[in-house]
Amino acid sequence: MSSTRAPRNVGIDLLRVFSIVMVVVGHAGSFPNDQLLTVWRMPLFFMLSGFFFTPGRSLTLEFTKRWNTLVIPYLAWSVLISVWVIATLWGQQELIFDHLQSGWVGGSGQSIYWMAAWFITTLAGATMLRRFLERFGTVIPWVVAVAGVIVSYGLTKMVDNGSLEAHALVDTPLRLGLAWPVMFYLLVGEFLRKLLMPLVKKFSSHVLALVGIVLVMMALYATATFDIHAHFIQAGGFGTPILTPLVAIIVTTGFILIFATWVNDVLQKFQVAQAGVSRLVRTGTPVVFLHGVVLVWMYQNGFGDDSLEHFGWRLGTAVVVSFVFSLLINSTSIARLLSGAPREPNIFRKRNAPPS
Repeated sequence: MSSTRAPRNVGIDLLRVFSIVMVVVGHAGSFPNDQLLTVWRMPLFFMLSGFFFTPGRSLTLEFTKRWNTLVIPYLAWSVLISVWVIATLWGQQELIFDHLQSGWVGGSGQSIYWMAAWFITTLAGATMLRRFLERFGTVIPWVVAVAGVIVSYGLTKMVDNGSLEAHALVDTPLRLGLAWPVMFYLLVGEFLRKLLMPLVKKFSSHVLALVGIVLVMMALYATATFDIHAHFIQAGGFGTPILTPLVAIIVTTGFILIFATWVNDVLQKFQVAQAGVSRLVRTGTPVVFLHGVVLVWMYQNGFGDDSLEHFGWRLGTAVVVSFVFSLLINSTSIARLLSGAPREPNIFRKRNAPPS
């Protein structure tokens, strides 16, 4: 008895690459109406992580997987960034020490050289928390996650009115405290996969893609019209209660419908494009670390203006350099160390050629 495996939805893989690019865009600087991006870009990143959550894995296996794919690369990149800080700030011992101490410890005062590192540790913590709560069924994880978001709102309000000096969930080692509220978006991602993927298989791609476009446009229009606040999850901010998370969920739903249908339909026609997306989607971790170093270097070397021209230079350079170097890293024996992924096969080797 033979079974036919459904082809992988490459459009969703490309959406993951898109979400990483949006992380870089958000760090490249401010631009007009940038709240239309910051209202959904980080929730998209975390919801897509939840979208690919595999149920039934043991806590031990989950820890091993996250250790290999997230923690080890985090430590390796922290060593490399430390070397870069020492080399570029040589002679400024006090400044070097401050960057290294805050970079390794994390928390609310983490060095700018580690600007996006919290994504990795927070994602690892949120995934482990989600895995631990899986044994308690469906309701308990949602209650815990929603409680985390509510607590984060409360702490943000206390910081704003001066009752607290720092957000308690942010001001934790490696910002692991943020794993609690961020788990909410992992759960939403799981839910969206169960809700949307059956629809993708059942209904017309054109209809679903158009619905997706309408959802994205409606959510962004509402954001601009009603002055819905953006996310600043790295600082514990989840925006306007209910409305900001709702906008992020609607935008993510729209993007999933667009990429899982129209974009996937196009990619399925070209094997080269599929292979390219497969390689790009494995660059996430090194891009997270590399783009921050590139942006800091550009700010320090004459490209720090708030002008759109300098924003474009910072963005373009950070995207190109980060992805190119990440692709090179993934083609070498250090891929597992710096990417948490297996080494990519040589693209020049013929598919059916025997290994040397």
